Amino acid sequence: MIWDIGEKPEDDIMIKLIAVDLDGTLLDGENRVDDRNIRALQRALDMGIYVVPATGRCMGVFPQELTSLIGLRYAVTENGALIWNYQGEREWRRMGLPRGKAGEILRMAEGGSARTEENPANAVEFQVYAEVFIHGQAYSDIRSLEGIEVTPLGRNFIRYFTENHNFVVGLCGQETLLDAAEKVNLYFPDAADGAGVRSRLEQDAMIKTASSICGNVEVTAAGVEKGAALWELAQQLGIGRREILAFGDNENDLGMFAAAGTAVAMGNAGERVRQAAGHVTGTNDEAGVAAFLEKYVI
Repeated sequence: MIWDIGEKPEDDIMIKLIAVDLDGTLLDGENRVDDRNIRALQRALDMGIYVVPATGRCMGVFPQELTSLIGLRYAVTENGALIWNYQGEREWRRMGLPRGKAGEILRMAEGGSARTEENPANAVEFQVYAEVFIHGQAYSDIRSLEGIEVTPLGRNFIRYFTENHNFVVGLCGQETLLDAAEKVNLYFPDAADGAGVRSRLEQDAMIKTASSICGNVEVTAAGVEKGAALWELAQQLGIGRREILAFGDNENDLGMFAAAGTAVAMGNAGERVRQAAGHVTGTNDEAGVAAFLEKYVI
């Protein structure tokens, strides 16, 4: 059952932690944070409520408006692979990909793993943009910039991908660097290519896949999940499930919903996500996060 924003959560619940997804949730369609959302989150922090960004992004590509919030202490990043402690400016908990796995994923996504000496033509070439998250920073191959100005993924993707990334030559061959990776993100202009690659990756028990937008495949170590990381953090802070409020819009937010006593889907979320939530607020372009917080929490 879905309740809209007009139905109030339980009166006897004191929210102590707000977990909020970024893309499609806190960020609007232009990948910016509405001032109304910032004011609402700052008010929650001023009230002593933990505000925890919970996202597939790494720390290096967080919007500045968010990191400038006064009192922000923790962030669940990279779908739960890395929990960041702002006060200590350090990793609070990290789960990396198995050694050698990031390079293997990149080569497979580019079609290289299908090519063999016996059948060198047995390869499928994909158009794919890849980024690797390593200790909270984003790395991509310099070749990814070639022709990116005409990619069908659009200008918001171009702005995201070209800002705050570290571009290196021959990323697939940088084994020492890649062995420290927590996450690989793949973006396919052709969603069918992405679905095919994800299907192959899901056969590997050592990794886990997710998606946050069409044509996107996100790869972490098996066992990595937003909800598990959020619950681990909440337990350390002495916060119970009923005291957690979570906002999200996509499939990688479902585990976070399960870890929260109050789950709120954005108005732009898909039906599966809306059905998993207890409440539905406005869209990300309508500052839906702030709308819910203003009415029920702050």
